[in-house]
Order: sequence, then C-alpha cells, then structure tokens
Amino acid sequence: MEEQFEYSEKVMDHFRNPRNVGQIKDPDGIGRVGNPVCGDLMEIQIKVENNILRDVKFKTFGCGSAIATSSMITEMAIGKTLEEALKITRGEVAEELGGLPPIKMHCSNLAADALHAAIKDYMAHKEEKEKIEAQKYDFDVIIVGGGPGGLTTGILCAYRGLKTAIFEASNWGGILSWLCPNKMIENFPGLCEKSTCTDLVNSWMNEARKLKVELKKERVNDITSDKKIIAESGEYKGKIIVLATGSSPAPGGIKGEEKFKNERGVYYYVRNPGNFTGKRVIIVGSGNSAVDAALSLADTADLITIACKNEELRSVPNKIERLKAIDRVKVLYNTEVLEISGTDKVEKVLMKDLKEDENIQQVVDSVVLAVGLTPNTEIFKNLGLEMDDKGYIKTDKTQKTNIDGIYAVGDIASDLQLVVIAVSNGATVAHNAYIELRKPYWR
Repeated sequence: MEEQFEYSEKVMDHFRNPRNVGQIKDPDGIGRVGNPVCGDLMEIQIKVENNILRDVKFKTFGCGSAIATSSMITEMAIGKTLEEALKITRGEVAEELGGLPPIKMHCSNLAADALHAAIKDYMAHKEEKEKIEAQKYDFDVIIVGGGPGGLTTGILCAYRGLKTAIFEASNWGGILSWLCPNKMIENFPGLCEKSTCTDLVNSWMNEARKLKVELKKERVNDITSDKKIIAESGEYKGKIIVLATGSSPAPGGIKGEEKFKNERGVYYYVRNPGNFTGKRVIIVGSGNSAVDAALSLADTADLITIACKNEELRSVPNKIERLKAIDRVKVLYNTEVLEISGTDKVEKVLMKDLKEDENIQQVVDSVVLAVGLTPNTEIFKNLGLEMDDKGYIKTDKTQKTNIDGIYAVGDIASDLQLVVIAVSNGATVAHNAYIELRKPYWR
C-alpha cells in the first residue's frame, strides 16, 4: 500500500534509517499511543536532566509514516526543555519531514501525542516522588538564628515558596536588638539616618509573618550532619540548614572582669545610655565598637575615657570627627587596662602606659569592654564544619559550608560585621536554596 503515496526524500530516509530506535535503561517517562483504525502503535521513552530532554528513544509498530514521524520527533525533542517539547505539534513534525500525504497526517499526531504522554508521565512520577520525599522533612529550609542574616534568608526563601522556619533563642534581630535598638542606622545604603535598628527589625518580622515563615522562639541545642535540628520542643528535619547565629562581644581577658560582670560595673555594650548618667566610664578598645560606645554615652556620662592600646583609633573618619567635638571624652593612646577592682562594684582600674612603661590608676564607676565581636560557633563544634583560625565558618561563594546542605551567613561567616553583608549573604542562600530544591527549568 505504501507505494500508492508519494513520500518526501526525508520521510524515506527516516523510514529506512530511523534515528534513536530502542529503549532507555531506567527511563524517566514512557508514553504509549495507538490508532485502532490503522493499527499503528508507538512508544516513546525519555531521560530528563535539569528539565532538559537528554535522550529520547522510540519503538513503533506501523507503517512507514509512523516510523518516520517517530524518528523525526526524537530528533526534534532531544536537547529541548520539557516546556519546549510539549509545544511540538503534529504539523511541525510533518513540516520537518517535508510534508506527509493527508491520509498519513495522523501518524505525526501520534508521534506528538506519544512524546507529550512521556513528558506527562515523567511529571506525574516526579510530583509523586516529591510528595513522598517531602513527607520525610518538616521544612524545606531551617534557619538557626533570627538576626539580620537569618531573617533575610527566611523572608526570601518563603517568598520563593519554600517552607521555612527560623529558630531564635534570644532577641529577634540579634545584635541590632540587644546592642543598639534605638540607634539610627548609619551604614546600610538607602536606610542611613532614616530608621532605627528596632524599626528595621520590626519591618523584617512583619514581612516574615506575612510570608508565613514559622518563627520559633526557642533554643537549638544541637544540629546533626543529616540536617536535623534538636530544639527545646523536639526534633525537626530540613532539606537545607542555614546557620545564622551571629556574634557576641569578645571578652577583654582583664583581671577582675569576671567578678564585676552582670550589672556590677563591667559591660560589653551600651544598651541603655541612661544607666550611665553622671558616671565616670572607661571604655576599652580602639575600633568602631569603642567609638560607638563613647558617642552613645556623650549625653549621659560625666566623664568618658577611651583606653586605646594603639597609637590611634581605628574607626571611620566621620565618627572620629564627632568624637573630637565632645569635651567630656578623653583618649589615652598606647594604654592597656591591666586590672579592674573594687569591693561590690567597680571602683578603680589599673592601666599601663605602654610608651612610658609605667602604671596608672584611675577611679571609675563603669567599664565598657568594646574589644570587638566573636562568632557564635560553639554549638557547631561537633558538626565537623571547617573554620578559620579566628572561628569563622568557611563557605564558598554561595555560602555553602563543607557539609552538604548546610549554609552559613552573617557574622559567623564573615569578619565584615555589617548588616548589609548579612543581608546579602541571606539573599545568596535563598536564591541557591531555591535552585537546589526546586531545580527550575532555567537552571
């Protein structure tokens, strides 16, 4: 019967030398169609990688047109995304073959139907597999720490449709809440001198709630390498874990420091400047933290002395200029605090003039140890994370740690302790978590 029709040279080539005949080992999708009138039967198998058809094979029982259209559609589909392959029509198959006799056009329709059926079979299996897999996890993303990095990560993960939880044992907003809640933001482009730290934290919290982020106010006691969180209320498993525990004030290592902590005169930050009203305060440090402490006390403390071990203060120029304009602030360069003493509360400090090699004693009411911040990584010591010699977690450019599925953001992953850095880290993680978990077609 075939001799009654005039086929194009391309149809005859695909009939005599069919491409991609056979079957795929462990195919991702199978499509079977048939025409009861002519008896043609087609089966197409596909292999999918990152949403792209990497291999397509067919087995066909039927006429020359059925074989040729099956062969042609495999060539047309390989290398295309699933969305592109679903748009292949019978007319396009026939056109690629140089045309088909009208009575044989149903063969090209069968070929397109078989391909589409294979793709839909793959999608159905993928959806079922994802449902089963999802049941093993409580969340797509679990974030440990509710500071700038943690909140940003949570907001942007939820925005991308990822089921997200944030665990925070202390203050939402982290260091912004307990260190400087009422301070105007100075180094976040676009927000400088427009918002307080509390304003920014409240904005993040409102957005997180709006996007249905689960905000869990509880301590995480341990994290396992298989991405399980052990918290006060139980165990939770996430597909991705994000570490965002931030930093804490570093100890000064000064004799008498431990004795006078906890409201007996030794502080690590100035939360409420009013508590220092009329007091003589000595600030230990030489960087931004020390200068910020002095500036925050300028309207309340009676006398402010900065004990700086270096020959100059290492702070940004505009802060130094503001400091110079305050009469009640005195800076002692090349000076080291050796001891803090008193009876029940701080009364004196013993200092050493490093240039003159002589000791100085000064009467004070309070000591602020503004010697920097240290990353809060103690909880991770048994997890096997790679850290540098200062205790910062090592990450790659996507914020991944050396443990698969675990990321780190903010102050525990960078000594650039800036809110804008933590926020950018969070955005990076959210983007890559979405790619890793959802595997979008464009990747």
